[in-house]
Formats: sequence, C-alpha cells, structure tokens
Amino acid sequence: MHRTTAEIERPAPRAERLRSLTAGVGRPPFLSRPIAQDALLAGLLTATSLVGVLVHLHVDLPEAGEEATVRSLNALGLVLILLQTVPLTWRRRAPIPVLAVTMSALFVYSINGYFTSFAALGFLVALYTAAAYRERSVSIPAGIAAAFVVVLVLLMQKEPVEPDAILAECLIVGGAWFLGDGLRIRRGQVLMLQDRASRLEQEREERTERAVAEERRVIARELHDVVAHNVSVIVAQAGAAQQISASQPMEALTALGSIEHTGREALVEMRRLMGLLRPDAERVTRRSPQPGLHEVDTLVEQVREAGIPVLLTIEGEPRPLPVGLDLSAYRIVQEGLTNVLKHSRPSRVDVVVRYLPRSLELMITDDGADLPDEKALQIEDDDDDGTPRIRYGHLGMRERVALFGGELSAGPVSGGGYRVSATLPTDEELP
Repeated sequence: MHRTTAEIERPAPRAERLRSLTAGVGRPPFLSRPIAQDALLAGLLTATSLVGVLVHLHVDLPEAGEEATVRSLNALGLVLILLQTVPLTWRRRAPIPVLAVTMSALFVYSINGYFTSFAALGFLVALYTAAAYRERSVSIPAGIAAAFVVVLVLLMQKEPVEPDAILAECLIVGGAWFLGDGLRIRRGQVLMLQDRASRLEQEREERTERAVAEERRVIARELHDVVAHNVSVIVAQAGAAQQISASQPMEALTALGSIEHTGREALVEMRRLMGLLRPDAERVTRRSPQPGLHEVDTLVEQVREAGIPVLLTIEGEPRPLPVGLDLSAYRIVQEGLTNVLKHSRPSRVDVVVRYLPRSLELMITDDGADLPDEKALQIEDDDDDGTPRIRYGHLGMRERVALFGGELSAGPVSGGGYRVSATLPTDEELP
C-alpha cells in the first residue's frame, strides 16, 4: 500500500505515539487496578474495625449514648461490621448499591446498641464515592438520605442528643459528599481538557495536510515554469536549426548543442523539484541552489540562442533580495520569456529589471504579433482526454506577486506586442 506525502511527513498523533510507547509494556500490575485498590481499602478498614471493637476503641460516628454501647459483639454484629466494609470492594462499579448496603448495615448496627467502630467510615467512603461517580441528580438524593439516616440513628438513642451533635454529624456527612462532588467536577474538567487537546491535535494534523497540499501546488507551478520555458526554448532552437541546416550546417550544430544543454538543465531542475515529493529517507541530501535574478543573463542567453533578439536592461544598483522574492522575480521573467516563445513572433524583446529604493520592477515587452491559434495549440498540447491544458503561467505569476503584496499587469500594448509588468515591494515592513 502506497503512502501519500502527507502521511509520510506529518508526525504521528499523540495518542498513537503513546500507544506505540506502551505497546510492549504489558498489562498493568495488580495493585494499579481500581478493583484491587478498593479491595485493599475494604480489607484494611475491616481489620481496623474488628481490632477496634475487640480493644474497645470508641468512634463517635454516629455518636451514641453510654447505654447504647454496652452490648457485646455477637455473630449479628460481626456480620453488620462486614456489611459496612466489605462492599467497598465494588464501590466504583456500583456506588449507589454499595451506599445503600453500608447505610442500612450502619443503621441496624447502631440501633442494636453495639459498640461503635471504625466500620462507620465505610458509610462515609461509600457516600463520597456516590458523589464522585454519579451525577448530582442521583448523588444529591443519596446524600439527603444518608443525612436522614444519621439523624435518625442519633434521635433513636435513649439519651437526649444535643443540637450541636446533630449539626456536627451532618457536617461530616456533608463534607464527604462535597469532597466526592468536587472530585467529579475536577474529573469532568480534565476530560474536557483532554478532549480539547485531542481536537487541537486533529486540527494541527489537518493544517499539516493542507500545508503539504499547498506545497504540492507550488511545486506543480515550479515544474510548469521549468518545463514550459525549457521545452519552448528547445522547440524554437530545433525549428531554427532545421531551417539553417542546409545553408549553415555549423550554426545548426551549434543550435543542436544548445538544445542538448537546455535539455540537461531542464532534467536537473525537474529532478530537484521531484525530489521534494520523495520520502525523507529517499531524498538526496545534496541540494542545488535556487535560481535568482543573478541568473537572468543565462535565461536571456537561452532565448537569444533560440533566434529571438533580447535586450536586457538592469537599472539601479543590484542588491541582495530575500530568497523567496529573488526566486519569484526570476520565475516571473522566465514565464514572460516563455510566453514570448510560445505565443508570438517578435523581432525584439526588452527585459527591464529596475531596482528602486523600496521595490523591484520587472518588465518584459515584445513587439511581435500573436501566433495563430493552431500554432499555439501545437506548442501548448492537450491532455490525454483531448481537453486543453490549464495555463499555469499567468496564474503562477499572479500568485507570486500577490504573495509579496505586489502588482501585476499583463496584456497587449498599443502599436502591437505584449507586455508583462510586475512590481514587488522589497521593504521588510511591507507584506
């Protein structure tokens, strides 16, 4: 299965990277599982409760009178203690049923007058879990029922209960509920942040794919510029060589040599551009420098060798330009000369490169008449389905100029001929 450039170049999503890192780790240890942790908590609380009852450690939850704590522990009391602690093993799987069991066991244990024990903490843990793992529509009624049971236990004692004792017990029950509810809210916020991070990761991948697609379009325009110009030069040189082959064989051989040289340059440029579409592992580390205005002389000379007189004029003091702007200026001149070779038969072409303090002006003007449509189509060629190919030349020039906030005009001039004029801002403060 072939992979696209976007799939090769974009980094793996964070979730995939984490899965790849943890793939060989294996299953988590036993104590890292929630059910194991809850079972350990239930076992510790059960042992503490039984030891506390045996050594008579007094626990004021719920608070009981002295006469209510004299009944010795029997089989029923032992079962009720276990019902307050052992169900905590499943507290996260079934919070409400566990709360109901522990609350009922606490109620029966307390009204039977057994010695108060640490097992009552199981009821608070169950209430905390219900508030932490269930929505408020469920946890609030459960909390109210738990407070009612505690108050009922206190009021059923033989000795009168002070109001502050009831308030204290209700605060303890309310504190357990609020702790669990706060944990639930915090967990929801964490999940929301994780979801947001996942969406941002997905958006980043989409932006990367769009950037790769845009880069492909840029490479397609670059490829069009290179191929169209060099093939047009080759066609013009071959036509000239054919006309003079009988009368001037040496000149014809020189034209053939120029054709070979231009073809080789086209192949080198095509290999460089196509190399950008290869995976990183297959790319050649060596890179040829990008063309710029310093190579305009070579460009003009190629057109001259095709039999078209070209006058190159450079006005102002040449200065270093940003790489992107320098390349775009070169491509604009190249496309302008390519249009001359493909679409007109001029007796002269003027190329003007004007360096201004805050901008760069380019002008390519020819004085020739347009080729007939059938001639132009022979040069343009068609796609496999017979439809004319899209002309990327003017589109590419306009996009290059727009990238730097410049202006482009292209069209016929009075008296005959055609002119392409571009202005590119060179001031760094401008777009």
